[in-house]
Amino acid sequence: MRRRTIDIAFTRARVAVFIDGCFWHGCPQHRTLPASNTEWWSRKLATNTARDAVTAAHLADLGWTVVRVWEHESAVEAVERIVARMRSVAASAERVSEGSGAPEQRPLA
Repeated sequence: MRRRTIDIAFTRARVAVFIDGCFWHGCPQHRTLPASNTEWWSRKLATNTARDAVTAAHLADLGWTVVRVWEHESAVEAVERIVARMRSVAASAERVSEGSGAPEQRPLA
């Protein structure tokens, strides 16, 4: 896979945030195609959307949570979604560590 960049990475929480432009990433609310060269643009934008899906799947396989924010979203709503997702990830991590049954760490004698 070619290198891709995360717009905002919360590395300890393993949360990747992408800020997606409505045109370039195919926003369901604002998706449009230019009137000229429509076939080329259709392929180009479909490729972008497919690449986004592959990137999200790859990050999920690595244990990351992906949050996508559309450019038309208010900053306040976007931050609230990101914070909620980070809290959800933290709560999941706490549940896993509490029930892990890992042996107690003892100092070496």
